[in-house]
Amino acid sequence: MNKILDFFIIIFANTFGFILSLIGDKIFYFCVRFVAFLFKSLDKRRKFDCLNNLDFIYGDKRSSVEKQRILHRAYENFAFVLLNSLRLLFMDKAKYLSKFQAHNTEIIENAINGGDFLVITAHYGDWEATARWIAANYPQIKLSVVGRMTNFSSINALMEKSRETFGSAFVDKKGASKVLVRLLKEPNNAIGLVIDQHISPNEGIWVEFFGREVTHTPIAAILSRKYNIPIIAVRTTLNDDYSGYNIYFDFITNAIISKDSKADIAQMTQLQANWTQQIIEEKPDEWFWFHKRFKAKYNDIYTYKSKN
Repeated sequence: MNKILDFFIIIFANTFGFILSLIGDKIFYFCVRFVAFLFKSLDKRRKFDCLNNLDFIYGDKRSSVEKQRILHRAYENFAFVLLNSLRLLFMDKAKYLSKFQAHNTEIIENAINGGDFLVITAHYGDWEATARWIAANYPQIKLSVVGRMTNFSSINALMEKSRETFGSAFVDKKGASKVLVRLLKEPNNAIGLVIDQHISPNEGIWVEFFGREVTHTPIAAILSRKYNIPIIAVRTTLNDDYSGYNIYFDFITNAIISKDSKADIAQMTQLQANWTQQIIEEKPDEWFWFHKRFKAKYNDIYTYKSKN
């Protein structure tokens, strides 16, 4: 069955991606809004999780109208990330890169001059764009992004093609440890990690996030301390009509190394959580609110009850 689905996925992705690459930004924006409308109309569970995350964090500090606006924008951003990935299979690379305005690039340039480093990001704006821009603009480094493979070889192949077009590599989350150790033993390597999702308590550590206790992956902190390399952060925000993007770099920390390794890792991980909270507070409609971020300790907020 998967082979049949893979065949149709490849045909659809290439055909639709080619068409999207030919249309202008205004028509593309219409396509994004239409797909977002379909997602929002057909999807009840993710909508529920998003609104409950917003209620849990903001309570009455944001109106229901504002929460609905953030919800709608989250669907649009998700639709954009998907459709843009398809059109980039055929879109001119230079045309795409010309849409970016870069900020604080001295942070990544200092990291490059220092040797290996870690790049963290969140599911924020167009999170896929961060690796594309870095790899295309700094070909002297090898950027390897850690992620999860899907159950469909066709989708995995499309993801690989999209990333490799701009010069980055994809590392499957399963079995990534050995690959990362090998890469960080060599010069001019950067490891990209997405660090804002829920993780099981036996795999993560506890941090504070919007005044609540949540689990957080410690992998960036562990690697930073082990190899004495810095952690920097990157995020890409989107214009209202998705015709242009702003990419920002932030310095998180140099490796913290003391006699207490657990305390070092906890401190560096908390700094990453602080950064994620900061960028969400700056522009909350850019975050992917559909994740069950508070599941480890507050899973009851995700108990679905139909309101129909």
